Amino acid sequence: MANTTERQGIGHCLKMASSFDWMFREQPIDDIGIDAHMEIVEKSGKPRQLLAVQIKSGASWFREQKEKHVIFRDINERQYNYWTTNTLPCIVVLYNPLTEECIWQKLTKETIERTMKGKGKGFFVKVPIDQIFLNDISQERLLSFTNLPEHITNYNFLLSQKVFMQIINQGGEIKLHSTEWINKSSGRGETELIVDDGETVKKYPYPYWFPFTSYTKVFPKVFPWADFSADEDFYEFEDEANWREYHCYYDKEDDEWLVVGDTFEDYKKSLSPMRSIVHSGEVAEYMLILKLNDLGKSFLLVDDFVSRKQPYVNVRPSDK
Repeated sequence: MANTTERQGIGHCLKMASSFDWMFREQPIDDIGIDAHMEIVEKSGKPRQLLAVQIKSGASWFREQKEKHVIFRDINERQYNYWTTNTLPCIVVLYNPLTEECIWQKLTKETIERTMKGKGKGFFVKVPIDQIFLNDISQERLLSFTNLPEHITNYNFLLSQKVFMQIINQGGEIKLHSTEWINKSSGRGETELIVDDGETVKKYPYPYWFPFTSYTKVFPKVFPWADFSADEDFYEFEDEANWREYHCYYDKEDDEWLVVGDTFEDYKKSLSPMRSIVHSGEVAEYMLILKLNDLGKSFLLVDDFVSRKQPYVNVRPSDK
């Protein structure tokens, strides 16, 4: 669980990103150091940019300064390899909660330098003091960070959700909780992922924008790697009430419900796995369980393969 100072940094980045129309999605903590993903889409719904963000919050990160740069040194070999080989563009954001100074830098082979003039084992990044997170100049730079072909953009989208796929693959559980204003067409949803990795349960807001589109069509687009099923505990009371209304008769004399149609078990089998509970005719509420579909399982296999060093070494002919 992130401490108070770290939460301040994440909160500030969320606020600034949202003010420039980025969808900010916090990620489960891992040792790679990706704290969030930022995505921005065009009015048509077409993705425009997707970034991975590491956030460092605290005045201590600003102690070492040189030639109008803050020197960021908290980088290990594994992080260097991850950031510089990742098809998803990565940036680091430094935030000082005492002054609200917030700056950023790309994480690439050009910006990450080795210590001892390239001969050391450590790494550092020079973060420009005047590269503000976030203003109009930085917005333009972030949007032009990369110009990848569509198939790589699609791969990056799956890559941004890999940690959720891995949690499910390792036996954890992820639920999708969402509320839809069914009489509005803005497409902006209030959605969160409830992630149980076997040790802790944490909620992650997951904003998106699909105007004029039903949520039942949105969910497979936002999570194309998942199969969806209803959380039976969440829907139990509503399902039973509807079943009694349409398939039962209440006998007042004997004070009991008599089944005149399908049994409750047969009735539940006929229900859509992607259903909602409608509140006051205005808000549809969903609670769905995500499981890996064939795409999700295949993606994890492919990603594992392409992430290995020298993946072709075992198929090269030997010198003998």
